[in-house]
Amino acid sequence: MENIMKIKAEPRSEIGKKISNKLRKEGKIPAVIYGEKQEAVNISLFRNDVKAILRTEKGVNTVLKIQKDNDEVDAMLKEVQYDYLSESIIHADFIRIDVNRPIQVNVPIIVKGEPIGVKLEDGFFDFVTREVKIKCAPTYIPNEYVIEVSGLHSGQSIKAENLDLGEHVKLISDPHTVICSVMSRGKEEYGRAEAGADSKAE
Repeated sequence: MENIMKIKAEPRSEIGKKISNKLRKEGKIPAVIYGEKQEAVNISLFRNDVKAILRTEKGVNTVLKIQKDNDEVDAMLKEVQYDYLSESIIHADFIRIDVNRPIQVNVPIIVKGEPIGVKLEDGFFDFVTREVKIKCAPTYIPNEYVIEVSGLHSGQSIKAENLDLGEHVKLISDPHTVICSVMSRGKEEYGRAEAGADSKAE
């Protein structure tokens, strides 16, 4: 179980472009907290706090305690909006969570090693799916899934059902989803030849 990150926020009664610009000049951004069948609450917080969340190992899957006045809200970062000119963060949405109730999130997949099918069998490696959807309590969300691919021969693949998800985690993605595979060069060339024949036929 991972630690929960705490950030401070201030209630925001005023809305609109003028107050938003004022907040941004102070290094803050407007934000909103919603979800759990409760009313949405407007807040403001420091832009650097949002950047700090994004820099954590879990990123948007980081479990937060947002401290507002004498109140604390369990939440996760739902969406970040950027200025399309400067790429500066200008707004953030947070969603309330129950740390004891499972939620669905996407977790990134990292591959490690060089497949034997690439090194010795003239195959090529195809990293097809780079994240997987799971369901678990927020505090059990893994940072990432690392899979070792060194033992993959040409013609072999790793599917979502082969992942070691860990305790308390349920797979939501289709278990037959191919994560990565090693394809033979012959099949690659055959596919290209078929595509060329189809093109000529047209």
